[in-house]
Amino acid sequence: MIQNISFKSNNQYNAARKKAEDEPQKRGFVRKNIVKAAAITGSALASAGYLALLSKKQFKGPLQLKNLFKVDFSKAINAIGLATSATVGGLAGGMIADTKDTRKAKLKEGIHQFLGNIITPISIVGVATHLIEKRNLPRTKELLYSGLAAIGGVGVGVTAGNKVASKVNEAIFKEDDTRKVKAKDFGIHIDDVMTWLALTAKTDVVKNFISKALPVVYLICGYEAGTCDGQSKKEA
Repeated sequence: MIQNISFKSNNQYNAARKKAEDEPQKRGFVRKNIVKAAAITGSALASAGYLALLSKKQFKGPLQLKNLFKVDFSKAINAIGLATSATVGGLAGGMIADTKDTRKAKLKEGIHQFLGNIITPISIVGVATHLIEKRNLPRTKELLYSGLAAIGGVGVGVTAGNKVASKVNEAIFKEDDTRKVKAKDFGIHIDDVMTWLALTAKTDVVKNFISKALPVVYLICGYEAGTCDGQSKKEA
């Protein structure tokens, strides 16, 4: 006599299949969140390390945590160093946490951040501001001209910097790296506005604000590099 014969319902089968299909998506979602956390953490740690070195140099004596956010960024080289540290830290964190197949995309984005979002615009703003200050103009005109230089620096820096970065990537990776400059590329350049303020600030109130805000703003560069996986370019 045959006993205990059972049959799986279609609902049970479909539920099991749906769960199996959703599992990779859930894992991918979790991994992306881990990569995001790693990128921002790496960027923050590298920035803190640079701030520690810079504050020790500027304030002399033993390192004090309270001095990390009192650093003077009136020289463009200091801002470039901070932005570079943030980018390298975010890139390293993202590469460690993410899968190997995303490393090329992250490296490419890191080069775009470095050339397009850091070196070119900050250098233009720094040089222009220095030349304007040397003319000893009235304070109002000096701010106006240096502000226009900052806006121009962003426009030229983003466009030219990204083109140069694409050429560098193509030479390194031997493949096309055409990248369209989008509105968001200009939108994230609040860091260049901050840099302009840092280079032109005369009052302690503005300087203190910049010394606290600039390290936070530059985390964007590290985050963008560390979280890039090449998918956004494929979907565009």
